[in-house]
Amino acid sequence: MSNQKKVVHIVPSTHWDREWYLPFRRYQPRLVRLLQKVMKLTDSPAYKDFLLDGQSIMLEDYLEVLPEDRERLKEKVSSGKIVPGPWYTVPDMVIPCGESLVKNLEIGRNLSRSFGGGQRVGYSPDSFGPCSQLPQLYRLFGYRYAMFSRGQRFPEGVDPAPCFYWEAPDGSRVLTLQEAYSTGLGLLVPSVWRSFDRQLADAEHCRQVFQLLMEGQDRQGCGENRLLIVGIDHFEPVEGLENVISMLQKAFPDYEIHHSTLEDYFKALEQEQGAYRPTAYGEQRGAFKNHYNLSNTLSTRIDIKQKNREVENRLVSFCQPLYAQNRAVAGFDALDTRPLMERAWKLLTASHAHDSICGCNCDETNDDVLHRLTEAGQLAREVEKLEQTVLGSRIRKGPSAAAIVVYNPLPFSRSEWIYGKAAVPYQISAQQLVTAGGRPVEGAAVRQTFQKRRDIETMKKDEYEEILADTTRCPLGDMTEKDYYTGVEYAFYAENIPAGGYRAYYLTSGGAQSPAPVQAVSAGKNEIENDCYRVTANKNGTIDVTVKKTGKVFTNLHWFEDDGDVGDSYTYSPSGAHSDTRGLKAEIEASADGHKAGMTIRLAYGESGARVRIVSKLTLAEKSDVIDFETTVHNESVNHRIRAIFAWPGQYANSCSDTAFDLAARPVYERDLDNPAQILTHPLRNMVCLPGTDTPVVFSRGPQEYEAYQAGDSTHLALTLLRSVDKVYRTDCLTRDESACGVGVRWLTEKSGMLGVYTQSYGLYIQQDPAEANALLNRSLAYQLPLSSFGAYTAGTEEAEQAFIQVEGAVFSTAYAEGPEKKTLFVRVYNAGTTDSNCKVTLNRTFHAAEKVDLTGARTEAVSIEQNTVAFHAKGGEIVTLKILCD
Repeated sequence: MSNQKKVVHIVPSTHWDREWYLPFRRYQPRLVRLLQKVMKLTDSPAYKDFLLDGQSIMLEDYLEVLPEDRERLKEKVSSGKIVPGPWYTVPDMVIPCGESLVKNLEIGRNLSRSFGGGQRVGYSPDSFGPCSQLPQLYRLFGYRYAMFSRGQRFPEGVDPAPCFYWEAPDGSRVLTLQEAYSTGLGLLVPSVWRSFDRQLADAEHCRQVFQLLMEGQDRQGCGENRLLIVGIDHFEPVEGLENVISMLQKAFPDYEIHHSTLEDYFKALEQEQGAYRPTAYGEQRGAFKNHYNLSNTLSTRIDIKQKNREVENRLVSFCQPLYAQNRAVAGFDALDTRPLMERAWKLLTASHAHDSICGCNCDETNDDVLHRLTEAGQLAREVEKLEQTVLGSRIRKGPSAAAIVVYNPLPFSRSEWIYGKAAVPYQISAQQLVTAGGRPVEGAAVRQTFQKRRDIETMKKDEYEEILADTTRCPLGDMTEKDYYTGVEYAFYAENIPAGGYRAYYLTSGGAQSPAPVQAVSAGKNEIENDCYRVTANKNGTIDVTVKKTGKVFTNLHWFEDDGDVGDSYTYSPSGAHSDTRGLKAEIEASADGHKAGMTIRLAYGESGARVRIVSKLTLAEKSDVIDFETTVHNESVNHRIRAIFAWPGQYANSCSDTAFDLAARPVYERDLDNPAQILTHPLRNMVCLPGTDTPVVFSRGPQEYEAYQAGDSTHLALTLLRSVDKVYRTDCLTRDESACGVGVRWLTEKSGMLGVYTQSYGLYIQQDPAEANALLNRSLAYQLPLSSFGAYTAGTEEAEQAFIQVEGAVFSTAYAEGPEKKTLFVRVYNAGTTDSNCKVTLNRTFHAAEKVDLTGARTEAVSIEQNTVAFHAKGGEIVTLKILCD
């Protein structure tokens, strides 16, 4: 290190949890006071800037109360006095999907730019462990630097350092600082554990704190540039910072000390010569066996996580691609649904603030989060229906005008059983389902449930169940076919639905019934089977699975363990109480209906008043190689964790699960060697697996937390189904000791006890051969996003079936359209493999130009175009956004 002066960058800030242990409306007055103080302070030319906590939603929250301050606030942001962003809200990094992280950064950037400024550093204070692809996302938005507070992880044998290069799976890297967002607070206040709003630190205290901070940063290996952020949770700025800086400048002449910005600090850091800068790779969630990242927020308040996933799926995989697929519609009734989607996205990303989506809040706040997610879901559902109506109206009339349209949200053809209910906006005596050519659909079952008026009331409430429940909408005289809703329930096998497209099946009133289906599944007393598996239930409720293709049998799978939890909404802390269901006697029922076999396994345990009942419904559909589980927990007990266990023969070195735009591998440890204070749970989105031959892949439509551990000669995958706690925050957990700031409980929660009935859905797929990463993730998406269906009145000119988008060599993320005529399409995919991939995207539209772009829309790389196909190269781990200009 050189002998030149060390430069200390002092940056005033706050960490503003918008909602947490108080709901948003109770925090909002304090936010207004905070920003008014900031604007008063920044009126001084000497007060350089104030860091607005990495988010921009605070601007909207302030102006909601004082809209007349917009121009003053805009002047502060545009001059760099107030620095919002880059996020809209500082999110959790693993519960939201990748598209949600992109949207959060996009909204945050656009909002900040609308005020004339914004943060140029990827700043995410207090998120509970950044995901692996965050460096790439930052670089795609033009950010070269990053800072976070929790979860640093280096390769084995690499000496850690606070300043390092952080590399994403594709090789994108950002210069990064891992540091608390409150290091310099002691320069202004003696202690946050006293009345810090009524006293400032005296000069001697400031000098002592500064000296200790510099000595600590020396020990950490910090270089010539040092960063001290003056702020902490809900800290409102105080006067006197410039006086403190002036005093420190005189007291420490060997240091260059000044009021700075986060970006200026990183620019100076980048110019340092000879500094030790190790490289960290992928997700930063702490050392695998000793990390502090509040990991068990993944399983707190599963109802919030489930609602979030429902809304994300609808926006990302249905609303946006349907909007892109439907050409612009003109006319008096036309509605551009994109602004509605944007509103839904803002409600959704506002709910992704780390405390909010993690559920580690007071009950009132969690109620607000769930309500906001519900509102986002309502908007998304209405957009989906509007786009479905447009799609259905474009399709030409077939053997009748009434149709069931099957939509495939994924860019490869698929075949699945469809089970649905629809209100078809047309009168038809629905007795049969036929193709566009009039051929009856083999094995289809159709049942008409109602015919009701399509009038001013039913056009307001147009969901199937709503119309069914309305007994006043009886037919009137002199009605035409267009004046009716026909209700139908149906089941049929939809074969080879085009990639990213649809097929219409028509309802008719006569003709021969479809041939009776061949008995493709069967059931015995405690057994079900299809052409892929035989599943046998044991007396204790575990199952044995026979893979018919190989003859291999996997025994004693799928039992439940229940562990006492004396932790809080952040962290699991074992009480020592443990039980599992292998010693119980289960009630078992099995049945089959020709194309679907089902088995119900019932278990119960616990004392009266604290009883737990678990009901698992297993389903094997014809032609399916996935065993579906729908497990319902009837919970009367508090402070415990319930997990489903798949114990697989053999010892595996790694488990793999998906996070945002990635498939991450993590080591598997011997459970009996673990210190119970270590948290070995990990995140998943759609799947977790043990890699290899004849190994399990568990698909998830709900659970987002798992653990993989070795137990004897087997490896267990443990999927958290429910976690119940009655404390928001305690300081003396076995797994997290913060007793230095006071032993005990800060806040209690009733609803996080999760008393009541909760259902989780997941599936087991046994892979005979190791699957390539992209193929495996596409399989998990197919499980996560089944084919959808809806009723339509067809009166258009387009074919009864069409593909929209086909992707090869990558995993599809989403497609969306921009522009008044929707002629600019964006398609986002990613290569989850570790090696390069040659990819293709084929559209059913003609286009004249295409290019790779970053997440701001700027061109990054040329692509090849041949007819209606775009060909491009994707590095291992690369996220690719294509901009396609359609004719």
